[in-house]
Order: sequence, then C-alpha cells, then structure tokens
Amino acid sequence: MFKPDRFTRTSLHIIFVLLILFLLTKIPGILAPLKAAFSLIFFPIVVSLFLYYLFRPVIRRLNDWKIKRPWSILLLYAAAVGVFAGFSIWVWPILRSQFLNFSDNLPMLAQNFSNQLQLLMRHVQEQEIWGTRINDIDVGIDLPQQLSGYLENFLNSASNSLTSALSVVAWVFLVVSTVPMILYFMLKDDRKGYAFLLRTVSVKYRPTFRDMAMDIDSALSGFIVGRVLLAACVGIFDLIGFLIVGVPYPLLLVLFIIVTDMIPYIGVYLGAIPVVIVGFIDSPASVIWIIVVIALGQMLRNNLLSPVIYGSALDIHPLTTVFLLLGGGAIGGFIAILIVIPAYMVVKIVTIHMYRFYRSSKFTPPDIR
Repeated sequence: MFKPDRFTRTSLHIIFVLLILFLLTKIPGILAPLKAAFSLIFFPIVVSLFLYYLFRPVIRRLNDWKIKRPWSILLLYAAAVGVFAGFSIWVWPILRSQFLNFSDNLPMLAQNFSNQLQLLMRHVQEQEIWGTRINDIDVGIDLPQQLSGYLENFLNSASNSLTSALSVVAWVFLVVSTVPMILYFMLKDDRKGYAFLLRTVSVKYRPTFRDMAMDIDSALSGFIVGRVLLAACVGIFDLIGFLIVGVPYPLLLVLFIIVTDMIPYIGVYLGAIPVVIVGFIDSPASVIWIIVVIALGQMLRNNLLSPVIYGSALDIHPLTTVFLLLGGGAIGGFIAILIVIPAYMVVKIVTIHMYRFYRSSKFTPPDIR
C-alpha cells in the first residue's frame, strides 16, 4: 500500500489550502468584507511594528535604569508629543507651504523643464563632431519634445495623486490614531508576547521556533533601526547642502529622499531624480552641485556611518533586491516597495529554519531501546 512521505503530505496540504482559497474567491460577497477589514488593520499593525523596533532599545535602556515599563512608555510618549509639537510649530508651516507651492506650480514646472531642455539641446546642437554640426545629424527623434511630454504626464499623475492623497487624510488620521494604543501594548508586553507564543508551540518544535524567532527579531531590528538612522543622517546632510546650493523646496525634497532611502540600493537614485529635475528647472548649472551634495552624502553614509551603525548591511544580493522591488511595486505600489525587503527577510529566515529542521529530523537515527 502506498505510504506518502513527509514532502508529499506537505505538498498536498499546500495544494488543499490554495484550492480552498481559490474556491473562496469564486463566492461573491465573501472576501470583500475580509479584504476591507484586512486593509484597515494591516496599515496600523505595520506602522506599530516599525515603531516598536525603533523605540524598543529606548524602553529597554530605561528599564535598565530601574524605570518601570509603563512609566518608560509614558515618558517616550511625552517626548514624542514634545517632538511633534516642535515639528508642528517650526517645521510643518514650512513643509506645508513648500508642498502647496509645489503642487500648484506643477504645470509651470513642466513648461519650465521643457524650455530649459530646449535651450540645452539648442546649445548642444551648435557643437561639432568631426567637423559636422550635431544639428545636421538627423536621428529621427525630437528628444526635447518627447522628454517634456514624459515629464508632463508624470507631473499630471503626481498632481492627481496629491489630490487623491489629500482626499483621504481623514481616513489616514482614523487609522493612524490607533497606532499609539497598539504600540503601547507591543512595548508593554515585549518579552511576554514572545514567551506566550513559545508556550503555544509543541515541545518538539520549540528549539527551532526559538532560534527562528531570535533571527527574525535581530534581522528586523537591525534593518529598521539601521535604515532609519542612516536615512536621517544622510537627510540632514543633504538638507544642509541643498540650502547652501539654493535648491527650491529643500525640506520637501529631503523628506522624499529620507523615505526612499529606506529602500536598499535603488532608494538613493529614486530620491535623487526629483531633486535633479527641480534643480535643472531652476538652474541647469546647479545640477552639478546637487549631484555633488548627493554623492558626498552617500560617501559619508557608506564609508563612515554604515560601518558603525548596527544592522546596516543586508544579506541580500543586489539583483535579488531589484527583482523584489519590481515585484512589490507591480503588486502593491510604493507601500509594498517599502515592506517587501523586510518581508523577504522574514520568509527567508523561516524557510531556512524549516529546511534545517526537516533535514535534521530526516537524518536523525531512531532511538532504539
């Protein structure tokens, strides 16, 4: 009689689960409420988890100073309220003014970009290559017109996105207002939650679960804390450089650079694109200085900050990162791009530990007594 092995049984279980999920998608009205509830819960949990790893070292340090955990969290919240108040008084008016000014001037920026590009191309076409003027070389492409068309479409899309973003501010406020409560219990029940999960696991699997949980915790903590510290330091350096160079909307552009810098490898290029475009529209000569500022910021990060900030290095091949970011962007947009790398790290750790457990249990000799 056929007796399936462990791999066959596991494969059948996966197939049955996927079949059940597929059948559920064919039943109208079943997944719609679940999807709405998941989309409402997912964002606060992700933000709370991000802040948990960011603030957990502070809470543990306060505990080392014999301050009880609830009081430590309240002190942290008081400090956060103070920072938020300072941000609202000194930073937010400038940021809001730059944001509104930028959104109102998007059509004019596209036109100015087209004008600057045409002037640059006219100057280039007057040059000669081997005695032949570039203007006399027919390549069959009106490059300035095409580039300005692409930029205009991009800016129109960005303007529509900004309008849509402003229309959901109330929803975002409703969702984010739940984050402090979730974060409080995450910080308060820090090790208790891990101990509870460990008790729910069978004794046979506890060593594997313990090692897997520790690796996941270390990887997420190193990624989040390291990326935030690096992005903040580079953002401050770039802000100082942009103010010296005279880049328009410096605070808004630096905020975008800080957010995109959370994306490994390609985040620096994504953040530099709008800065270079805005600098080119304002003054083409300033583009060189903008590139110098961004390059110096990356040199400062890679050669000085990264070696001393824990967890700044990722055990992920750059090509794998590119594929993950492309897939995440295609599936879930910018939010998916931000979380696809940590999600991949978790899946990779879980897969490695499950494979090690499978191999060790497969080759462990039976206990014959």
